[in-house]
This record gives sequence, structure tokens and C-alpha cells, in this order.
Amino acid sequence: MLTPGRWLGLKTVIRCADFERSRDFYARVLGLRVVEEWDEPQGRGCIFSRFESGREPCIEIYQMTRDDRRFEESFLRPVESDKIDLQLRTGSVDFWAERLRGGWDFEGPEILPWGHRWIRLRDPDRLLIAIYEEK
Repeated sequence: MLTPGRWLGLKTVIRCADFERSRDFYARVLGLRVVEEWDEPQGRGCIFSRFESGREPCIEIYQMTRDDRRFEESFLRPVESDKIDLQLRTGSVDFWAERLRGGWDFEGPEILPWGHRWIRLRDPDRLLIAIYEEK
């Protein structure tokens, strides 16, 4: 039985300026699995999961058109600050550094003051992505 008020999941929605570039980044570069995709007058989008089952969505990208009543011109511009970033935990930052080398720009690996190691990269909209491992 479900407990009222209990969180059942979490998904981050990213309003992207270029659906194809963002889809390629999250699927090919980060290796997330597309579990749902749509194209309608209000926009194009897809949902990614990190699990094979697709039961736990984690990121949605959505390129709105002006037909969507929530559309804002700012959705077409790159992210201008690092007030929000995505942090993805991994078992090996070295694996990701090797995977990205020559295919996508990144900084690091770097050891943070609290002991984690990370690399930093940006998605096509310039959103900061941190891939880190705990030590």
C-alpha cells in the first residue's frame, strides 16, 4: 500500500534550445536510456532513465514551441549561471574521463576539499554537469 505523502520518484526537466543536440548529449555522451519520446505542436521531448527497466525516469528534456503557453524566450538562450547543476555519482571518474576524452570537452579530474573526485562538463545549453565519485 502506498503511504500518502511519500515521494515515489524524482525527475529533472530541462527546457532545451535544441532538442537533437540535447538528446544526443544525454543519450550518447552520458549513456542514459530513452524511455519515452514525443513530438507535438507544443514541442519535442523525451524522458531518460539510468536503469534498463526504464521504471525510474531521471531527466526529461523538452524543446518548447511558441504554441506551449509556458514558452519563454529565455528557454532559447544558454544557461547564464551555475545556480543549478546536475551531479551524477559514478563508481569511476577515470572511466568517464576516458569515455569523454576527444568526444566532449570537460575539466578535471579534480579532488575536492571533502575528498570527492569529479569532472565538470556542460550540456548543449551550458548547464553544468558534475560527474563525481565518493572517496
